[in-house]
Amino acid sequence: MRRPIGNFWGIAVLGMFLLLPCAARAQQGAPEGAAAGTAAIPPEGLIHTVVAGDTLWDLAAKHLGSPWKWTEIWEHNRFVTNPHYIYPGIRIVIFPPAPIAVAMTEVSTLPPPAPAPVPAAAPASPAVPEAPKVAARTKPAPKDPYLDIKPADFVRAGEFLRVEPKGIGHIWGGREPKVGFAENEVVYLQLNKEIPAGQLLGVYRVRGPIDVSGSSTHSGYVKYLVGILQVGPEVEGQLSARVRQSFEDLTRADLISEEIPAFSAVKIVPGEEGLKATVLAGRQENSELATGNFIYLDRGANAGVAVGNVFRVVAPTGITQGIPSMESKSVRSDVAWAVVVRVSGEYATAYIPSSTESFAAGVQARRGISANK
Repeated sequence: MRRPIGNFWGIAVLGMFLLLPCAARAQQGAPEGAAAGTAAIPPEGLIHTVVAGDTLWDLAAKHLGSPWKWTEIWEHNRFVTNPHYIYPGIRIVIFPPAPIAVAMTEVSTLPPPAPAPVPAAAPASPAVPEAPKVAARTKPAPKDPYLDIKPADFVRAGEFLRVEPKGIGHIWGGREPKVGFAENEVVYLQLNKEIPAGQLLGVYRVRGPIDVSGSSTHSGYVKYLVGILQVGPEVEGQLSARVRQSFEDLTRADLISEEIPAFSAVKIVPGEEGLKATVLAGRQENSELATGNFIYLDRGANAGVAVGNVFRVVAPTGITQGIPSMESKSVRSDVAWAVVVRVSGEYATAYIPSSTESFAAGVQARRGISANK
């Protein structure tokens, strides 16, 4: 027996996603001769000559408002073969976001005056002064619903992997004997690959193996971003790096990778109703999952799951009473909404923008926003 939930859930869930205007801009190809600085650049773009220490990550933070939008710069500069390493002297074209269009509407601050009766023999009434007009700023109506999530949260979504992931090395230590390392600290690296000074590297935390409880028989590993390093010079034969960003203290057990995630707006596309999935785990080792957490599902692209799909998490919420044939059986209800932000062949990563109750890994989820059971 299920708790009845009205069709208003389908409308309510859309209210939980911020509606953002989606203004697609025509892609500009990498300018021919960009490295030599001879290309003609459209007037809305700007040109930056790279100096030592520059990265697309930093340029995105300065000109696009978030370092995690670095791919937007790379799309216009595909002559750059390694987006995490740009060398001094080359010229990068950057297209800052266009200003938001604002419509101006006249709004009267006073109600229109009622016409007064005028006797036939009386002189005409004096003209009523026109009510003052005030310009009201209104934004254009958005066309599509998008997930309300900060770029810094999005890039930490992580993924569920069947096989233990491997990186290109680890942090060997720091200038001081410490267990964890935070932003701006200098660390020393042990890498199995030669990396040039100035390149950015991602630092990832791995949990596992995780044996999933419930109906799923999957076992695997959770991998998610915890920081960004920028490689420095060798110090007494040891490769150094500076911690440019740390979401958590970085440790020697964390993996170093050349992969660095980027932010991409997630358009809400609920998907076909009814596909069932199991919640394999949360990003971090939480026994209870709720709003703001990331979860991993045992259905991916092979099952037709796509970025933007919505899943309703279904969990036990109580025990039936008063019905002899169902005494002590649990009642299952929708307790959270999850939006898919990353998909692999077997698995999907989803963000929980809203929940009514916390839940544990192992429960079921159903795709779609309809509350009809």
